[in-house]
Amino acid sequence: MLRNPFTRLLVVAIFPALIVYIVVLSLSAAAGIQPGKVLTDLMQTCDFPVAVGMLSNFGFLLWAAAAAISLFVSLSGLAIKRDWCQLLLVGGIFSTILCLDDLFLLHDRHIGPDFLYTSYAILALFILLRFRKLVIQSDGVAFLAAAMLLGLSIVSDKVQDLLPIGYATVQLFEEGFKFVGIACWLAFWWQASLRGATLQASD
Repeated sequence: MLRNPFTRLLVVAIFPALIVYIVVLSLSAAAGIQPGKVLTDLMQTCDFPVAVGMLSNFGFLLWAAAAAISLFVSLSGLAIKRDWCQLLLVGGIFSTILCLDDLFLLHDRHIGPDFLYTSYAILALFILLRFRKLVIQSDGVAFLAAAMLLGLSIVSDKVQDLLPIGYATVQLFEEGFKFVGIACWLAFWWQASLRGATLQASD
């Protein structure tokens, strides 16, 4: 435990931020990308209206909120019972991966979508089976709703070429399923975090 506030700030905030800052700029420079394009906001760089990508950005925030809440309660000791800590830790890591995937389009541009989607389904099933009692105690309806809606979003994307409607219409449903599914995902992890912390406080 670092007792000196300045040392703690260096270790947990300043040094990690500087490392990320330098690494990203270095990799971008090696790829021939101008620093200005890396440093400035995407809307400012591309001169887009404020509404462009707004729902997608809200989705990032919801993923990040689910990750932050779960990891904070798990790692801060608020959920002192081991099973709740494990559930929230797994959920926080899973939510972080989902957030990074959505933010950097890992499933579209870097890693095959079939591999990622299959991995996500397996991990969600693992959570449901391994922590089924805790899932039910938290908000089983929210968990299943999130899984169903996010699954419908993936299915819509996969079968869009087979449907007798235009791409724009399919995308409305696909992104709608996804956005509401992320909201349900956040609702579940919020309830799980609250439940885990409440049980610890009552003991």
